[in-house]
Amino acid sequence: MTNAGKRGTNKRQPSVVRRESPWDWLRDIETQILLHGKSFCPTISYLAIEVLSRNHIFAFTDDPGDIGAWEKTGLPLATSQGHPVNSYLELLHKIAALQYHNPRFQILFRGQSKDYRLKRTGKPGAHSSLYPSILRAASDQVKDTSVLLERFKRLKKAEDSLKDKLRVRDIHQNQIVRWAILQHYEVCETPLLDVTPSIQTALTFAIGDGGSGFLYAFAFPQLTGVVSVSVESMTQVIDLCRVCPPNARRPHFQYGMLAGDYPAYSSVEETHGRQGMIGNNFACRLISKFSIDATNDWSTEGYTPVSQNVLFPDDVDDWHEATQEVKAELNAS
Repeated sequence: MTNAGKRGTNKRQPSVVRRESPWDWLRDIETQILLHGKSFCPTISYLAIEVLSRNHIFAFTDDPGDIGAWEKTGLPLATSQGHPVNSYLELLHKIAALQYHNPRFQILFRGQSKDYRLKRTGKPGAHSSLYPSILRAASDQVKDTSVLLERFKRLKKAEDSLKDKLRVRDIHQNQIVRWAILQHYEVCETPLLDVTPSIQTALTFAIGDGGSGFLYAFAFPQLTGVVSVSVESMTQVIDLCRVCPPNARRPHFQYGMLAGDYPAYSSVEETHGRQGMIGNNFACRLISKFSIDATNDWSTEGYTPVSQNVLFPDDVDDWHEATQEVKAELNAS
């Protein structure tokens, strides 16, 4: 046997390997992010949530017509007045169409009584403002880094207090789980946004037992577990139903999920380019925005809002008291 046929023969390896996909680089940086944080690469601070308009997406726009393939979803869609819906059955049909025509995405929802549109300064803007609460500017508040610094300090205090009051392994080991609980129980502002796969829950927050409101449909990569991380979309989704025990009833009754940036930012220095309240607007993941008018009594079509006692089962939720104690301590400090 010649030397060339023996195992272990040293061969000169090529110095450059051609990538097969532009996403390979992004996948490779995940390990570096986990080891070194965003600082390992001078451009990582500016990587943001993937914009849906890069791909053809089936969506509903301002046009009252049927679903269609659009490039301008995400932020361009956030400038719209919303797709008009006047019937409960019509809404269910259109959401079914969204899910059928976009099988590669997990569709998550958020309901609001108003379509808030604020610039980073807190002044009126063009896009729907769907920021994580810690980066959200109030309408009467200018951009101020000191406000953001104070919010992160409160968040750290709330985390420490929560660990003292709820001795649960996931809470002690995983910061993103602590944030999810603090956000869902409305203890303080966090880098997360409340969403849900439940149309009924989101719709109740949007219109209650009637009236008008907005239902936002977000497209995320398919969920894979308790915390679903996507390096490609730079997002992560926390499923509180898989974290919280059944005696913590609110997350289960609301089917609560939280969406955030990936990697998560835990200080002002780690927010995108240290740009204060700007943050990442989750409107860039919008696949449809529905403008709902339910003044014609949707109950005749079978719509029933989720009871407030079910959405907020405070009297029978074993975690409610602990989280409210954390909130009281924050407000007293």
